[in-house]
Amino acid sequence: GMADEVSSLLQSIELNLDQQRQRRLNKLRPQSNLRRNWYMFALGIPTAAYATYHVCKEHGGYFLLKEVLAKINEFCKEHISEPCFSIYQELFTRTGRIDVNDRKARIDTIESLKRMIRSWLDETFADMPEAEKIAMSNNMDISLIEELKEESIKHIYEINSVVRCSLIEMQFIKKELLNALVAMDELMGSNEINARLAAMTPAVILVIGIRKVFRFIFYALFKFGAPKQEIYASFRKTILDIERLLLMRDDPPPNPPSLSWGSTRHARSGSVEADDVENNQHSRQTLSAADLGMLLLHIHECRSILWESRRRFNNDVLRNVSEDLAEIAGERGPVSVRQQLQIL
Repeated sequence: GMADEVSSLLQSIELNLDQQRQRRLNKLRPQSNLRRNWYMFALGIPTAAYATYHVCKEHGGYFLLKEVLAKINEFCKEHISEPCFSIYQELFTRTGRIDVNDRKARIDTIESLKRMIRSWLDETFADMPEAEKIAMSNNMDISLIEELKEESIKHIYEINSVVRCSLIEMQFIKKELLNALVAMDELMGSNEINARLAAMTPAVILVIGIRKVFRFIFYALFKFGAPKQEIYASFRKTILDIERLLLMRDDPPPNPPSLSWGSTRHARSGSVEADDVENNQHSRQTLSAADLGMLLLHIHECRSILWESRRRFNNDVLRNVSEDLAEIAGERGPVSVRQQLQIL
């Protein structure tokens, strides 16, 4: 009966202590961001509303909105949707990149030029060996055509030959133009991904700029959240202060001996020195009251950072660091300075 009463009494005390602790923590909890920055909301919202009304009244709200949406749509189409679709089509589809040039038209032009050169050779140089005619037509060699045209243009009665040579030359020029277009098409195809990525660069820069602006607005002005790097830097600085404190108190040198002024005083000073040595040996192992208070302040600062920015840490890190801080503070049992350094 007595044990049950004591157990129930201890449980009620623990429950009341938890409730009292939670109530005091709620009182010490800072106010919300809206209450702390009410003046910025009170001035910013009416100012933004008046500026929006003034702009819409002067230039037409619907027209202005329509132009802004059209510009945003055009920018997204040129720098986001079209490059992404082109990269996807080239890498993950069978069709790949669509050629600008008509390759079949190039092949037809080459075959037509060969036939024209072969027909012209059969009529103009009938006694030429067949193998040479085939070689010249396959190589699309128009050197003989140029020579004959140069000679025929001197005589007006050979105008038909000049016209025929000119048509063959035009076909040859068409073939060269199509070859150049195919080469350009292949060059564009080999650098298509690079060009599309370059087209997406302004969108990436704009997104990074907007992100930095919003981070400045929400952090620097409204204090809605600190960056992860700044939180980690603040936590590392506090841990470094704890390490410096423990290093300075880990096995310090003993106090210098006092001066002797006689036998009585010397004997008395000897006993005092013995006490000082014993105290120094004890102080080398544990922190003094002042140092322990400073250590607890640093630990409280670390816990405040972990609690206020707990979303920046995962659960395992929070649990491990909290356990280490409790061991350093001596909440799990007495520890020496050397043990605190090893835990740190």
